[in-house]
Amino acid sequence: MADVFISYARSTSEPAKLIAAALRSDGYSVWIDDDLPAHRDYSSVIEEHLRSAKAVVVLWSSDAVKSRWVPAEADIAHEAGTLVQLSLDDAAPPLPFNRMQCSAMQGWTGDLNAPVWRKVVAGVAELVGRPSPPEKDDALPTKPAEPLLAVLAFDNLSGDPELAYFSDGVSEEIQQTVAQGSHLKIVARSSSFQFRGADKAVGKVAAELKVTHLLDGSVRRSGGRVRISAQLVRCAGQVTLWANRFDGDLSDVFALQEQIAEAVAQALKVTLAAPAQAQPLDPAIYELFLKARGIIGEGGRVFDDTAAVALPLLEQVVAAAPDQAAAWELLAKSRALTLRSGRRKTPYEEGRAGVVEAGETALRLDPKRGGAYEALALLEPWGAYGARERLLRRALSESPNEPDVLTEMSLFCWSVGRFREALRFAQQACELNPLMPAARLQVAQMLTYVGDYEASIRMHHEIYQRWPRNFAILISLLNFAASLGYWDVYRQVLSEIEIEHFPGWQATYLRETVKYVDALASTDPAPRQELLGRYGALVAKSGTVPLNYLDGLSMLGLTEQALDLAGRASFAHVFDPDGPLPSGSFPGTILGPWSALNKTPRFIDLCDRLGLCAYWAQSERWPDCIEWTPYDFKALVRRRVAGVTPA
Repeated sequence: MADVFISYARSTSEPAKLIAAALRSDGYSVWIDDDLPAHRDYSSVIEEHLRSAKAVVVLWSSDAVKSRWVPAEADIAHEAGTLVQLSLDDAAPPLPFNRMQCSAMQGWTGDLNAPVWRKVVAGVAELVGRPSPPEKDDALPTKPAEPLLAVLAFDNLSGDPELAYFSDGVSEEIQQTVAQGSHLKIVARSSSFQFRGADKAVGKVAAELKVTHLLDGSVRRSGGRVRISAQLVRCAGQVTLWANRFDGDLSDVFALQEQIAEAVAQALKVTLAAPAQAQPLDPAIYELFLKARGIIGEGGRVFDDTAAVALPLLEQVVAAAPDQAAAWELLAKSRALTLRSGRRKTPYEEGRAGVVEAGETALRLDPKRGGAYEALALLEPWGAYGARERLLRRALSESPNEPDVLTEMSLFCWSVGRFREALRFAQQACELNPLMPAARLQVAQMLTYVGDYEASIRMHHEIYQRWPRNFAILISLLNFAASLGYWDVYRQVLSEIEIEHFPGWQATYLRETVKYVDALASTDPAPRQELLGRYGALVAKSGTVPLNYLDGLSMLGLTEQALDLAGRASFAHVFDPDGPLPSGSFPGTILGPWSALNKTPRFIDLCDRLGLCAYWAQSERWPDCIEWTPYDFKALVRRRVAGVTPA
């Protein structure tokens, strides 16, 4: 058994891994739940290692405090006298642990000679029963941590609250200049801009975002003059690496931003590629661009109309400055998202032509605009798997650290059944946008699809506690908890909500979920037959059925009936650019390891009708389900597509 057991909330997995690596470098054997064997019961393995460890290092954070598991593990360690407590953020440990020694690790980035770390190691050494290891020799070469930069929202010192968009825009423009010109990893605006005023303390930001460096500053605008002050801070030791002040006319703001970006790149030892050449923007047009980007940055990609609100502003920008690639790129993405939202005001073909125009113009002006490829990928029908993948991979090659591109790539891999790959992309997106609920949810969902049910439910519950009003998190948690048999979690969460307090469509969705779960929990066949009848009526009326409904029927023990229903349904909409998504919010649901649908050879017929068989056979990129289907999945797929000419 290991010397040290590490207890932590799933949201702090990165610092947990860093601490585990540091302890191992000091010669300790460490158990962290990444080491779970696939063939053992999760809870029994956890308890076995927890009780046998000589030291239990508990990593307290705001999520850990609210977790069901971390306080329980801390309690066992306290009773055994093996507890070592660390705090990763400003959250105080719960009673009674707040009365015990707890080392503050905010801002620690892996320095093995930092006093706070040596103190931790000394505590572990005492419990394990060995001398505390000596400090590391500074003369020995060590591999530096890969920089992760957060650009905070610069303070607006203009005296006019209405100009906050301008100072935010200047901050984001510097962020985008560094991101576009290098492969440096930079936290997304939707996470880094959450810190303002007193919340900008270096330790707090570093602990929340897990960054190594911060760029902060202020903008003062008076009439046609602007002053930008900026400083770059290394979080470890809170050392200012660079600071400067820039003054100029509004027409000089682009040059000022590029100077700051270049200074940041030099301090972080990265090289900025030369930006695409364009005429300087008129200050008034530049302000429109900043407003549009701010509107989109503060909104959501799916559940609001921010993209549509920004469209008229962006159209004014490209009309006045047709050589601005960044504006065309943002216009292409906004048009594509509006088109896909179902809330468009123009015919589909007209909207599609607008996306193509904007995307191709952006790429003609600057071939490295990954967002333009992402927008073009959104135009492809769901079933055009090869075309979607080619465009998304091109977007990824040009923008490898863009969270939106990583998320779209994760969704694509999810839809074709490559769940481990989808998880990897989701984790990368979450690292760059850790305070975006959708990014954390994507990781939690993908943990389910790779078969780590316990970790998935644990993470779902943790992010639900953090964002209890987020409907997507709530509905995902309820569905997975019930479907996978975590009834205590399902009942607890359901008892905490009042369905009638949700707006119309959300309340309807929740009632349908509860009705499905009641049928799942009941031994009475009547509710199951009622659902089967309703879904059959849906096929008769609409001609099709969502794939998640079919998976739901299979969970109710009606697998053959679900496949019969699929046989009567049409899936032509999968190949229609204007068609709806085939399975709602769960694109790969029929390919999941829990689904009884994919355990029968009849499943291949459904996959063929969805265009998946042709994609798998032609690309040789096979879904993860080949590992758990009780038949030769590849052989049946190849047989089905034999003699079919690739499109």
